[in-house]
Amino acid sequence: MTKSFVRRASTALSPLVLLIATAAPAYARDTPATSAAVTAATNPQSDAARAWNFAASDVPVDPNIVFGVLPNGMKYALLANSTPKDSVVLRMRFDVGSFAEADDQRGLAHFLEHMAFNGSTNVPEGEMIKLLERKGLAFGADTNASTGFDETIYKLDLPNASDDLIDTGLMLMRETGSELTIDPAAVDRERGIILSERRARDTYQLRNLVDQLDFQMQGMTVASRIPVGTEEVIKTAPAARLRDLYDRYYRPERATLVMVGDLDPAAVEAKIKARFGDWKGRGAAGADPDIGTVDYQRAAAADDFIDPAIQDSVTIAAFKPWTLEPDTKAKRARTLAENIGEAIVSRRLGKLALDEDSPILAGYFSEAAGWKVFDQVTVGAVAKEGAWKEALALIEQEQRRAMQHGFTQAEVDEQLATRRTAFRNAVAGVTTRRSDALADALVTAAKGDIVFVRPETSQALFEAAAPSLSAAAVTAAFRKRMQGFSAPLARVSAKKPIEGGTDAILAALRSSTQVAVAAPTEAANAAFAYDNFGTPGNIVSDDRVEDLSIRRVRFANNVMLNIKKTDFQKDRVMLSLRVDGGNLLATRDDPTRVSLAGSLMLGGLEAHSLDELRSILAGKTVSPSFGNATDAFGGSALTSPEDFGLQAKLMAAYLTHPGYRPEGLALIRRVLPQQYAANDATPAAVIGRDAGGILANDDPRSQTPPLEKLMALDWTQLRPMVADSFAHGAIEIGVVGDIDEQAAIDAIAVSFGALPVRRAAFDPRTDARVREFAADRSERTLVHKGPAEQAELRVYWPARDDSDLAEAMRLNLLARVMQLKLTEELRERLGESYSPGAAASLSDEFPGYGHLFAASNVDFKDLATTRAAIFAIAKELRDAPVDADLLDRARKPLVEAMTKSRRENAYWLNYVAEATSHSERLDRSRRGIGEIEAATPTELQTLAKRYLVDGKALVIRAVSDKAGK
Repeated sequence: MTKSFVRRASTALSPLVLLIATAAPAYARDTPATSAAVTAATNPQSDAARAWNFAASDVPVDPNIVFGVLPNGMKYALLANSTPKDSVVLRMRFDVGSFAEADDQRGLAHFLEHMAFNGSTNVPEGEMIKLLERKGLAFGADTNASTGFDETIYKLDLPNASDDLIDTGLMLMRETGSELTIDPAAVDRERGIILSERRARDTYQLRNLVDQLDFQMQGMTVASRIPVGTEEVIKTAPAARLRDLYDRYYRPERATLVMVGDLDPAAVEAKIKARFGDWKGRGAAGADPDIGTVDYQRAAAADDFIDPAIQDSVTIAAFKPWTLEPDTKAKRARTLAENIGEAIVSRRLGKLALDEDSPILAGYFSEAAGWKVFDQVTVGAVAKEGAWKEALALIEQEQRRAMQHGFTQAEVDEQLATRRTAFRNAVAGVTTRRSDALADALVTAAKGDIVFVRPETSQALFEAAAPSLSAAAVTAAFRKRMQGFSAPLARVSAKKPIEGGTDAILAALRSSTQVAVAAPTEAANAAFAYDNFGTPGNIVSDDRVEDLSIRRVRFANNVMLNIKKTDFQKDRVMLSLRVDGGNLLATRDDPTRVSLAGSLMLGGLEAHSLDELRSILAGKTVSPSFGNATDAFGGSALTSPEDFGLQAKLMAAYLTHPGYRPEGLALIRRVLPQQYAANDATPAAVIGRDAGGILANDDPRSQTPPLEKLMALDWTQLRPMVADSFAHGAIEIGVVGDIDEQAAIDAIAVSFGALPVRRAAFDPRTDARVREFAADRSERTLVHKGPAEQAELRVYWPARDDSDLAEAMRLNLLARVMQLKLTEELRERLGESYSPGAAASLSDEFPGYGHLFAASNVDFKDLATTRAAIFAIAKELRDAPVDADLLDRARKPLVEAMTKSRRENAYWLNYVAEATSHSERLDRSRRGIGEIEAATPTELQTLAKRYLVDGKALVIRAVSDKAGK
């Protein structure tokens, strides 16, 4: 699936967008330009500029990037960037994906991606991952790849910028490009792994997507070229067919290398020229694949997809031919106007979704450019279960309302304010942009559709165009944008068959078009009602944790404030609120008594609905954020120094004046059935639903409540349960990021610091913190409703909580060792599982409670061998110390990940949020890495003997209701 299928989804994304965006792409085909050439060239007139397709554009390219192209046609882009510090991101993109496959090669582009890790001229089979692990890269997290319809991308995230690691990364990319051995025996060994991946991806969501592509894109090969391929080809294709695809398409003229990070571009450019300069393709080059086209003269049509787990949804799509158009200032100005119109339609649908009796849960308007073949627009919504007809009418009429009556100036101004803030924030944070995001953006730019620019350039182009964007101008742009599209294609996904089938869908669409639509009403925004909480609080204590640079303040009303100023992200601040209570207020007799608190945000405030808040907060880096956790109410939010005070007041308002609005409760009751319908659709889903309760000895507080129980809850039941916590419970606030300490203190003083006196400390709630591991260790079988062969096996061993730092760190390392051994056994040797795993889950909330576990998704027929392999690995870890190389490959990526995380605000917020109430946990930040580095093989063996005991294990397996039939 593909990033070449580029969608601009305004406020909300359709399920198709999300699925398309997560699967990988291929290359864009050359199409003759039909628009006027740009007259004034702003950019360098070089071979590299022409190869990257920005030489003729009047949009100035980012001058800090070194763009290049080798004589053999390979493109590259290099950018020095220091966020995160001392790291380098590599991306290697090949213009080939599943579109290039013949019928007997379906799935082989993805198979090739796997073979890149299975032997090349200079790296023997099975050694690439080990080589990288020894250098601190974790498989999956730092070493990955993706294959889509029209591109394959290889990814390396280097934990440091040493010459050794950069040379290793470049060597591996060159090996991938030209040196894969594709040994027939290695191909045969990999088949089981790919079949496992295909089996795991065979879900109702994928089947829905294939059905949607087949319906909407008739005449194209899209639906028949899903990258995961066919079972028959994966099982039988000879290595020669893989070699054919490799030799024809893995060539320098189809390759782009991107490197971003703490690097010297000139030095790295020299390395690239030395490493890739002699690369030549083998044999005849592959042609650009013919992927067909859409029938733009097709009559209106309808489609339905039925599955008991699917989210009910409706879409209306239309198509017209795609037109090549250079990336110019004029195009960006026009696109801005179009985007604003589309975003307003999405915003209107979002507003309607919040109505108490709405037939939809969410709505969106989006557009897509499909592989330089078609232009697509879609209006859609997630529907209330069974309400497809009403939802279809609603989205049809809202799109038509926009066409007939246009937009109001208030709507346009709201969108302009939102975009202006986004551009302002991007410019403010320009010096701390993340290397991985920049690298991924450059990979997208390699297709030649967009010019890669600095945030300041984007801001300037926006400000130049914004003054002309009146309601009339945006309306005109939207109407022009919607001209020339094909007849509508309506589609419904539902849990139950639709009476009348597709004829009923078409009839409902026609009926809706006969309903007259009125012009939108212009509504003025209210002012935020919660600007004054009383007299600002006074500070009664103020100290500093010097070695961690954490300042701790207590106000006279006992509100605790912890601050850590950082420079990791320019102009970004994270704010955390913890109010004593949370899920610990639930009881065994009444386990759902505070469940609705997790959705309080939907209830808005006494003075403002959630929709009103969205309008009031437009143009602010502020978001509603309030829910519940295990031991606290509250939440966290990302804001800016400028808007920090408003974010604090908003969170304080949710605490002091929650809205408990009926429309919020109604939305919850529309959402819950959709969520619960998928709870037994896959092995992972059914384990996620039931494992927590099983492990906690059937404690009802750890079980997933029955749907009917949650549907019966209401705000009147919740209010008395949380009243004492909200009015008197201890409050602790954490602040991490680029903010002046005094500014943060002042903002909290006038919001939370101004509240009436609170309790000084969190209630330990000792009785509520009791959790016991399952007393019954008999094997449990859970049943899901997916395909017969899909199964998952998990083995749990009771462990401990995380209060002993040294042991907790070693148990995490032991789990990493087990993960590597599981991968080598279940993935590499047996070929039974695509992604086996192991982890330690050690509670910091329930004393003595925790576990180690091993997990693997497998074919139903392989459950017994997988179970035996897991227990055999546990025995190996008990019987002998871990060998030095294996421990090194487990330890180094863990240490590198922990080191890297210390350069992230999110890491520090975990500590700062509790720096006063749980000051003892700060020691974990000081000593955690040292404990991992000090762990010995003997210590890990001792822990394995203590915890990985067969007789203590609890086995949970998930099998299909169709298994064995």
